[in-house]
Order: sequence, then C-alpha cells, then structure tokens
Amino acid sequence: MDIEHLQLKKLITINYKNLLMDSTEGVQLKQLNILIGANGSGKTNLISVLEFLHLCLTAVDESRGMTAYEQAVINQLGGSKLLDANLPLPANASYKFEFSHRDVIPSESLLELTLHAKDSISIPFIVEESFSQLGLEPSYFYRCHHKDSGVGVVSIEHSNNNANFETIEEVPTNELSLLAMPKLLENSHSSMPSLTPIYKTRRRMIDSLSQWRFYNANDMSLKEIRNSYPKIGANDIFLSANGENLPLMLDNLMQHQTYGIDFEEQINNAMKSIFPTTRKIKIYRSNLSLAVQWYFEGMREPFYLNEMSDGSVRMLCWASILHSPILPTLLVIDEPELGLHVAWMQILSEWIKQAATKTQVIVSTHSPDLLDYFTDCVTNVLSFERHDKSHCMVKPLSATQLSDKIKEGWQLGDLYRIGDPDIGGWPW
Repeated sequence: MDIEHLQLKKLITINYKNLLMDSTEGVQLKQLNILIGANGSGKTNLISVLEFLHLCLTAVDESRGMTAYEQAVINQLGGSKLLDANLPLPANASYKFEFSHRDVIPSESLLELTLHAKDSISIPFIVEESFSQLGLEPSYFYRCHHKDSGVGVVSIEHSNNNANFETIEEVPTNELSLLAMPKLLENSHSSMPSLTPIYKTRRRMIDSLSQWRFYNANDMSLKEIRNSYPKIGANDIFLSANGENLPLMLDNLMQHQTYGIDFEEQINNAMKSIFPTTRKIKIYRSNLSLAVQWYFEGMREPFYLNEMSDGSVRMLCWASILHSPILPTLLVIDEPELGLHVAWMQILSEWIKQAATKTQVIVSTHSPDLLDYFTDCVTNVLSFERHDKSHCMVKPLSATQLSDKIKEGWQLGDLYRIGDPDIGGWPW
C-alpha cells in the first residue's frame, strides 16, 4: 500500500441500527483492529457502513436503474431499516468518517453524511453531505443539501484561512457529491475547476476507498474455488469476495516482482508453515485456463484444489490475500477462523499482524483460539458490548485493566471463553 493513502481514523454513527456511539469519540481505528463480541452485537453493522462507503464510490452496473449510492444503501445498510429500530419514521441516520492523510490532505479530513428515511418503502436519500479539513478555518471543501435540497457550496479557493465559496446547483440526493463533483463543477464560475481544493483531494480519496477489500469466510465458496479455471488475460491482483479467481490472482502476482518481493516464494513458505512437506505451489496453464497445482515431497503428481481439504484451500486463500505485495488500502476479514484447525490459529495471526505493518486491517472473530494470539495487541481489540435491550457499544480493551491477568498467564482467548467482564462478558 502507498503509505500516503488515506487511513480511516475514526467512525461515528448516529441513529444507525443497534450501534450506540459517543457523537464525538465514535470508534477509534488503528492500523490493526480486532473486533470481538456476541452474535448480533453490531460487528457486521459496522463493517457494512464501511462497505457502503466503498460501494458508493465504486462503478456499478447501472442497468438496474439505480445509482451506486442507491444500490449500496439497500444492499449494505438495509434501505429504510438502516435506522435504530426504536425510532419512528421519518428519521435521519448520520455517518462520520475521519481520515488521516499526510501529503494531499496535510491534516485529518472528515466526510459527513446524513440520510433521511421517509417511510418503509422509499430508498433513504441524502439530506446533508460535507467534506472538510479538520483544523482549518473555514474548513469545508464542499457542503451540500444543508439549507436547500439539491443545492450546495464548494470552495474555489482555500488558503491562508480564506475561502471563496460558490453555489452549486442540481446536486443529486441519490449520489454522493464527492463522486459527482467534477460534473457539478462544470457549471461553476471557476475558470479552472480542476484547480479547486476538492478536485485535488477527491481523486486520492476515491482511489484509496475504491481499493478497500472485504472478505467474509462464509461468502467464500469452496465449490467455486475448487471448480474455477479462470481464463488467462485478466489483470486481477485482488482475490474476489467468493475466491473463484484465486488461480488468476496468484498467476498475475507471481509474474511480477512487485517492490522486489518474490511472491511465489512467500506463498510457498506460507504453505510449508501449515504443511511442512509442501514442495511448491504452481499455476498450471491448459487451453488458456489456469489451475492451482500443489506439489508435496515424495509425490510425483500434484494435487489440485478439488483434491485438497477445506481448511487447506481456505488457508491458501488467506495466505494469498495477506502476503500479497499489493495490499488493499483497507483489508477487512470476517471470521477467518472458519473451518481451520486450531493449530493454524497462531500462523494465521502472524500473517494478519504482518499485513497490518503494511496496510490497515480489520478482523472480526468469534474464535478464542485466534484471539489468544492477539494478547500482545490488547489495545487493538474492540469489544462490542450490550448496552441495553436494543443497543450495543464499542469499547477498546484496556491494557491497564487486563495487565494483572495477563501477568498471571491469562491469554485473551482464555478470558473470552469464561466471559470475563473486562473483555465484554457473556452475551446474556
């Protein structure tokens, strides 16, 4: 990952489903973030907000007659069900994304969205959107719908604590202004819209967010992975959500010595750590199609993925994602422990930590066996805890509260198994 890409520093949601957050502090995110908590405690809801923002800024199939925003708000936020279930309609839900950036945006920047759910049928629409630079006055790069729907202002000049704002009209309420900004600026009075502050910053932001990748072990189809023989030629460098392009991704990365990293050697070493008799992982070409061959010591013929165990195929997927020389700008993995032997949890945790030295990583887990190996990263663990009958809160684990227990030899997974209140307690 380019170290100058945006990194998500904080997320705040208001009136969103079952998540209850402080309107100022929200959820503070680090380079490595481990999410724990009971089923239904909000982990998936938080991840869905990130997927929503990513998809809003990603090209979609418009043949369905919906914008990227409309598809994202339905598929990721649940449409009108995005609201706290205790709120009567109509009502608003708000989302604040704070980013850190060290070159294009010298200080932290903040993207704020407020969505209005009118009824149980209509798609919620945007009633306010702004993008600002924290610590700078006036701070707004742009602000839309805050006074009149479909109208906003954009900064044409932004320096030395002075800003020249212009009105922009025909701002869509079913698409992020951040995405539509070049078109909106075409009608501005600025002689060179490409030199406006927002024009300079939005490209890097969209580039960063479009590279976010989300993986859920439950969505990775072992059948499709095993039976997929993708064609040579596509330039895939990220594994697809269901994993079916695994041979293609491996082949593309093995062909390029990116940043001086021998990816093929890294994958082979990773597989030897789970199967010491592994000799080589090879991509086989046949009739312009690709397949993964797994060679073992003492065996003349390789194994194909349809001959390997579920766990070994899953570990090859995680190794391919986490050892890649071209990592996403944000990597989110949900329940990576699914279907894996307990003996592999330490190896998987080491892969995750290694990836987190190069990019921002969020892992959601229910496994105390995996959690054991993050005992040295206590403050990177976020616990989703029950607040009342219908709300949960997100709290970082306290190194101070847990220090005595860890000194006694307790691992985080041990405390998770017994429902220790310092890491969230039991879910009932």
